[in-house]
Amino acid sequence: MPFPPKLIIPITVIFLVFTIGCGWDEHTETIIIGPYRTECPSFSGSDCYLEFNEERQRWEFFYEGIQGFDFEPGFIWTLKVSLHEREEGIQDVGRYEYRLVKVLDKEAASVDERPPRKP
Repeated sequence: MPFPPKLIIPITVIFLVFTIGCGWDEHTETIIIGPYRTECPSFSGSDCYLEFNEERQRWEFFYEGIQGFDFEPGFIWTLKVSLHEREEGIQDVGRYEYRLVKVLDKEAASVDERPPRKP
């Protein structure tokens, strides 16, 4: 039995609504990553990024990885990232998984200045 042509448009519209709707839950943020990684205070032997907290005007430890981000020391990075909720029950990780959307800025900075200068 052939597929009825009059159903093609409604099925296509339904498919597009579901496809577009899946992106509505995506949350994006802009974060600033410092010019070097440093040992995480609570995870022995692991290195953390430094993230600049604009509200507090200071650098703080960023314990998560960022999928798709190729870190190079010596730059202050401004990144647009998407946050994706992790499954419940995964221990010792944050609520979100971070994925690089776009590098917004890459500004040269000293790795010797501790803490780094404010961006």
